[in-house]
Parts: sequence; C-alpha cells; structure tokens
Amino acid sequence: MSHVWSPCDTAPDPPAPCALHQHPRYGAAMQAIGAEVGWLALKDGADTPGTAQLLRRRLGPLRVTWLPRGPVLAPRTDPGSALMPLPGPSIVQPDTPAMDCLFRSNGYRALLTPANVAELDLTPGPKALFAGLHGKWRNRLRAAKAGQLRTHHRPFDPDRDADLLILDQRQQRARGYRALPPGFTCAYAGTHRQATRLFTAHDRAGMLAYLLFLLHGATATYHIGWAAPAARRTHAHTLLMWQAITDLHQRGVTRLDLGTVDTEAAPGLARFKLGTGATARPLGATLLRLLPHRGAGIAA
Repeated sequence: MSHVWSPCDTAPDPPAPCALHQHPRYGAAMQAIGAEVGWLALKDGADTPGTAQLLRRRLGPLRVTWLPRGPVLAPRTDPGSALMPLPGPSIVQPDTPAMDCLFRSNGYRALLTPANVAELDLTPGPKALFAGLHGKWRNRLRAAKAGQLRTHHRPFDPDRDADLLILDQRQQRARGYRALPPGFTCAYAGTHRQATRLFTAHDRAGMLAYLLFLLHGATATYHIGWAAPAARRTHAHTLLMWQAITDLHQRGVTRLDLGTVDTEAAPGLARFKLGTGATARPLGATLLRLLPHRGAGIAA
C-alpha cells in the first residue's frame, strides 16, 4: 500500500462513515474561509481503503499539521496502515482509543485527555427510536407536543438566516464556549445547501429556539443551536431534537453525531443528548508529535 497526498479540491470520498471533520464538505467549507486543507489517501491498487483530511495551522513559530477525528479506514483494513506520514510537527485526535494506542506507539504524546461523543443510531424506525428515549426526556417531548409551539424545518440560507448566527455568537459569549465561526456555517451552506437542516420553534411572540444540523454522507452532525429564556419551560429543544431525529431518519441518515458530552462541566447538556437514546463513545486523546514521520513526503 502507498500514501498519496492530494489537495482538498480532489479529495476522495472517505471509505466509511466518518466524523464531519473528515468529510470533503467540511474541508471545502474550511478552505473557503481561508484554511489550508489537504488529504492523504491510502492506496491499494485502484482502491482507497483509507483517507485522512488534514489542516495546516500556525501555533506561534510552528506550522502544525492537524488531523481531527481521523483517519478513516474501510472495514477490515489493517489499522497499522493508518499511520500516514504527516509532515513536520503534527497534532492528531484519533476517532477511537485503538487508533490512539497506535499513534502513541509511534512517538505521539498526550496533550489533552480523551473526550466522549454522543452518537445515536438512526436505523431503527420511529417507534423504536421513541421507545429508546429516556423516560423524563419522553415526558418532556409529550408536554412540548401538547403545547402551543409551531415548528418548521428547511435548509439553512446564509442570507435569510444571518441573524441566527448572531444569536449563537451572543450565546457563546454569555456561556463561555466557542464553536466554528459563522463564516464556516455560511460556506458550508453556500456550497452544499441541501446538506443542512434548520429546525425552528415559534410561539405567538416569535422564534423561541433553533437547531442546525450538517449532513455528510449517511451521517448528520449537530452543529449549533440557540434558545430564548422562554424555550426551557416549553421544552422547545426537546421537540426540535425529536423532529430532527425523525426527519433525518426519513432522509436515509443512519447516524446522528450529537457532539461531545461532558458530565462534569455540562451535566445538563449531557443528560439532554444522552436522553435521546444516544450512546457515549470515547475518542482518542489529543496527541502531539514534534518530529515528522520518517519518509513524510508533504512539503512543510
């Protein structure tokens, strides 16, 4: 097998379902807002059993290669082949603990401890998905359905929905967290409009809450959301999440990535995500290697 470097514009499709960070749509959106993006492909003749989407970033005086939530391997591919030759200093966040061990055995050292992500299998039908909801979550959904909320869903429109991104930015500052910049959301929707789904809830006074999801292959990823103070007592986000689950299932999406869960720093949000029936799955740690792999053939 051999490793082939290609620019973002010619990226192959990943050989298996993957995190948003490893899909070409993410790379295209990041490139559109000025990021340096490229791919490594593991080639076996005409087949591509492995891919890794990379970003180049500057940290102080260093240019660092960043491999988030990858690489992606086809089933039954030798995991050892995933140790692709990254250039210069590199930071990786493997998608599984097994890949974490492989990178550590090749000179990587931990920067951050492993996170957990909440993933929901959408292959069962709506009845099974409803039965999989936790009891309190299901009760809140029933209460929301019995209320006066009006809901809508459609693709995200960068022009029409610019104010929603402002609401999200204000919420981030108020709660002290950070997400991808608004430009990323607009770039993603600008090139892949039908790969976005925006769910909104309204009462008589106006919009109370929204949730935005990004679709990539057979996977959807929760991207951003917002809620007015009144949304909590009406369980607006519960209703919107359930509508997203059923709508994405009908669209053929098989896995919903709800993002990281932290039961200590954000226990309420963790309970909300896991209340959908999602499973918490550990990722690998965030790892650093200052020296390049031997034979790394990508220009630094």
